[in-house]
Amino acid sequence: EITMPRLGSFLACEKVIQDQLGKPTLIGLFQKISALVPAGQELPKDTLAAIAWSIFCEWFFTEEELTKKWEQVMEVTLPDGSPSPIRGRLPLKELAPFGHGSRTFTNMMGIPVTQVGFLAVNVWLEQDSERKTDVYSYHIIIEHSSQPPTPNDGGQLIPTIAPRPSAIPKP
Repeated sequence: EITMPRLGSFLACEKVIQDQLGKPTLIGLFQKISALVPAGQELPKDTLAAIAWSIFCEWFFTEEELTKKWEQVMEVTLPDGSPSPIRGRLPLKELAPFGHGSRTFTNMMGIPVTQVGFLAVNVWLEQDSERKTDVYSYHIIIEHSSQPPTPNDGGQLIPTIAPRPSAIPKP
């Protein structure tokens, strides 16, 4: 029987705070981002919402797996399936003993909002640059609105970062 590390938790949030004992608190879990796009306009390609955010994962390892070196790999893919510039690798330094979860979190700046639909945040574990687990996805809905959100709909205005005008191709 082939075993592999098991993913117990995978969430996106505004930020993760650790107390003095290293216990994490997740602030502002979210599943949807609304970008304000004036009527009749389009966002330039590669536009990012100017927000800080984090992903939190908790992995469970068998006794045998605890002796190996693991790396968590993360990538964000756009609704059309193409890669975004947001990706990274995180070596897992201290693994929790069997039965306890090994927790990781990654802080990032900017979420791609050009395309409407489901943004996929994907994570998996590798050993010696070889994928050893399934690819797990957390989906964030990207929507465009021409109306600023109101306090009644629970929304918030998300500023966006667009490439500088000289980087935008001429039509």
